[in-house]
Amino acid sequence: MSKKKYQRVALACQGGGSLGAYHIGAVKAMLESGYAPDVVSGISIGAFTAALVAGNEPDQVVQKLEEFWDTISWPDIPQMPNASPDARKMHNKLTSLQGFVFGQPNFFVPRFPHPALQKKGTIAATSFYDTSKLRDTLLKFVDFDRINSGKSRLILGATRVKDGELVFFDSAKMKVGPEHVMSSGSMPPGFPGIRIDGDLYWDGGCVSNTPLEGIFQAEPRVDTLCFMVDLFNPIGKEPENMDDVDTRSKDILYTSRTAHHIGHVNNRHNLQKALAHVIDKLPANLKSDPIVKELKGFSNDAKFDIVHIVYDAPNYEVKSKDCEFSKSSIRDRAEHGYADMNKALEKSPWLQERPAHVGSTVHKFVSGTQV
Repeated sequence: MSKKKYQRVALACQGGGSLGAYHIGAVKAMLESGYAPDVVSGISIGAFTAALVAGNEPDQVVQKLEEFWDTISWPDIPQMPNASPDARKMHNKLTSLQGFVFGQPNFFVPRFPHPALQKKGTIAATSFYDTSKLRDTLLKFVDFDRINSGKSRLILGATRVKDGELVFFDSAKMKVGPEHVMSSGSMPPGFPGIRIDGDLYWDGGCVSNTPLEGIFQAEPRVDTLCFMVDLFNPIGKEPENMDDVDTRSKDILYTSRTAHHIGHVNNRHNLQKALAHVIDKLPANLKSDPIVKELKGFSNDAKFDIVHIVYDAPNYEVKSKDCEFSKSSIRDRAEHGYADMNKALEKSPWLQERPAHVGSTVHKFVSGTQV
């Protein structure tokens, strides 16, 4: 069956700091296969990817992603060719330490003096790093006029600090700018909150690292194929040392809610589809019943299929893998994203026929293998 069976192609980019380089390859494979997204949603580093995808012409997206990541990374610490996993791990530990101490160029720098010595109530007193340079970087690589003209739809998730609610900024409903992208990636206590229309916002990952809900709620309701790119793998071995504990706990923390949200969206949509099927079979006199009319408003006859792509980090990634921005790791993660997405696209199980009453299917791939 043709991919044209879907009226909308969507991309949901999860947060995960420097692991977001995986998005580069995943997006490249999508575009090469003709799956240019109409709607892009993101949280945290996924918000940066989403803005770059929505804010550039399709034939420029991959180049802009690569240039953006090159701009926010230091020149690489030299390593031996064909280095062993242990040597690569040591290299990655050093580069993550470099980021903690010096920050990342055109992204964030350490505050001086320490936040404890800053004036109470200021952003300097509530964050360890200054992210003001990021605004200029986003303006350099993202065409917000393109987004706000409606050529692409951008949906960004951020946490409203005053009530802890996950809020989605939708370019179809409001004008979006660099501050909205920054708010989605403002993870405390490292980065400062961003104030928008009087309210302070933190990273959307404080509530949920999964931007799927913003796409699911998008109007109009049409047949949608959503690629969900996950940067943490929920499956892993039991830890043997404290580094393993830190790595495993981080993977579980950021993926448990992903599984919950995907399952929730899948089950809810299938219920809505089944409800639409039942209402369609009712006689005309029952369809006019007020309760049936109310239920019809909840029903949804469109398809909403999810392609869940999961990055399974190699063993040379360190516990601070989400804070390790070396150019070699960026290239490596992008290559993994490209290979994994291509393997999923080769199979394309979402193009197979299925029962008419099924409204949503989930196709999960880990390292390109369907599970």
